[in-house]
Amino acid sequence: MYVLGIDTATSTGSTALARPGEVLARAGLDERGWHARDLLARIDAILAGADVRPDQLAGIAVTVGPGSFTGVRIGMATAKGLAYSLDVAIAGLSTLEAVARAVLTGGDPPARLCVAIAAGRGEVYAALFHVEGHEPIREGAERSLRPADLVPDLPQGTPVAGNGAAALVLAARGAGRDLSEVATPSLLADSVALWGCQAIRPGESYRPGSLRPSYVRPSDAERAPR
Repeated sequence: MYVLGIDTATSTGSTALARPGEVLARAGLDERGWHARDLLARIDAILAGADVRPDQLAGIAVTVGPGSFTGVRIGMATAKGLAYSLDVAIAGLSTLEAVARAVLTGGDPPARLCVAIAAGRGEVYAALFHVEGHEPIREGAERSLRPADLVPDLPQGTPVAGNGAAALVLAARGAGRDLSEVATPSLLADSVALWGCQAIRPGESYRPGSLRPSYVRPSDAERAPR
């Protein structure tokens, strides 16, 4: 069973090919680059390198946000187009959960983990997870807020992952609290593809309308006065 994983919601986008428990190939996208231009070429390259034909894919997993609004749309449009043309299942994973899963792949997992990624406007997209085994279970809704407003909701010593972690740790220090920043893999497609191997059943077909983006907050265009 082969599953293709796609992440273009983050600035360092990536794609990966996995089968249950094993990543076979991966490719990064240029940071802040032309994800729409490069993504299909990277997918073709990793499939060819692994000697896997597109019609051998059991499904496609993709990050659905939060993150870059344009990036989310590119990843989802590509994933939907491929899944439709191949008539295979598609599954969407929160970008924040993808980060959590990437962090939890090695070592002893913490009891809790906060994920924070940059959201612009001085805010972070964030979620708190408790960990069962190596599985992240989200506590509450994903939010977009200033780091200082998130600090009071986090238990002392909570590990924080993601590219918004440093801002959150700094805000906590200013409030006399102590949080710990943990290293986060820069490419998320590995964890997306491995999760897809769990979420997708062999033989499932494409279902239109089964995937929706998670923007968490309105875009700048939506917020602009009319």
